Amino acid sequence: MLGIEEEILGSLILEPDNVAKLVISDEHFEDADNQFIFKLLKRQYSDDKTISLTGLFEKYKHLFNQRFTQDRILSKVVKISTDAMGTDFEYNQEILFEKYVNRLILGSIDKFKNSKITQDELLADIHKFEALTIKSSANKLTSNEIFKLINSKNKNIKFRFNKLAKYSNIQEHDLVIIAGRPGTGKTGFLLNLLEDLANDYNCILFSMEMADKQIYQRLVGINTKIPIEYHDNPATDYQKEMLLEGATEIASKNIKVISRSQTIASIRKRIIEESKNGHTLAFIDYAGLIGSNEKSISLYEKMTAIVKELRQISLDYNCTIFLAAQINRNSEKDKDKKPRISDLKDTGELEQSATTVLMLHNENYYKGIHSDIEEIEVIIGKNRNGQTGILTLEYNPKNQRFDEVGTNKNYQNRWRNS
Repeated sequence: MLGIEEEILGSLILEPDNVAKLVISDEHFEDADNQFIFKLLKRQYSDDKTISLTGLFEKYKHLFNQRFTQDRILSKVVKISTDAMGTDFEYNQEILFEKYVNRLILGSIDKFKNSKITQDELLADIHKFEALTIKSSANKLTSNEIFKLINSKNKNIKFRFNKLAKYSNIQEHDLVIIAGRPGTGKTGFLLNLLEDLANDYNCILFSMEMADKQIYQRLVGINTKIPIEYHDNPATDYQKEMLLEGATEIASKNIKVISRSQTIASIRKRIIEESKNGHTLAFIDYAGLIGSNEKSISLYEKMTAIVKELRQISLDYNCTIFLAAQINRNSEKDKDKKPRISDLKDTGELEQSATTVLMLHNENYYKGIHSDIEEIEVIIGKNRNGQTGILTLEYNPKNQRFDEVGTNKNYQNRWRNS
């Protein structure tokens, strides 16, 4: 796998017009060979308005020397042109610039340690370096491009809960929060959406709370409606046949499962990879378990940064993100037990960054009423694309399946046949 510097060079070789989008310079590269290659590519594009590897080494052979030998540079350029992805050009430039600034700061720290500068000079350097920025390559649109943009219809994400799909009006590139108190089935609801939408979309599940077996038992339970307690030991041949059919169907869907700890960086990297194959739906269970490389910040600061980053990922890449989150349990002390959007746990950024917030609520739980099929209110607490309000779904905890009211009961005994 190539580093950031090589990926940027690869983007220039594969797409020479990226030169016009450059916001970095050769000094931002750490590797001397990469600096040399960068200047060569820019020079050829300036002279010829294109980049050709054959012309590069023929036309500029006089620039090579003992430090930058033609054979070594040629070998490196060939490897870059072969292995580079050629994507995420703007993002890679931002990362390269951040690394450059970090090097400057570390350089001043080393000078301070070696008594070459004073503490005041060190602080002045840090403030100066942290203030450095690169110009963004903003686009100026023509009138026709603006009209086409505002006149185009956003692509809605449709799922089998027809009323909820209509009123929530979830669209591609949204950040959707699915929140609930423990026991309301928020993970189950997340998996119901995944199981359904994987028919039409490339889907990836980041689960930091369950093992693969638990995840696939729930997915097969949702698909077959067979209670999970029978998955280990089917009571009838018919149940076993149904489970095999369900496993086959789940395997045929566009589902990838990652059931291990994740940081926001690892989630971003995987989403970027997956979204190159088409619009990708990322399901994350759940927000509070996402790790961070920043060890000295508070939980609130960590969660705020993570949610902001997830929203940016949904905008920058070909993806939509469904993020499970918790409801603050202190709100259960209120007379009205229905959660409000202000009850989202750990950070107010969940409310700020989300396009849609769906909160699950089981009113009967607080009345001491329990049944095989629970009525779960889905509260649309925030919706940039449509209406807010409350809809009711039926939830079967035994097989984890959600259905529209009146449809779950019709099928709950189908699996019992012998």
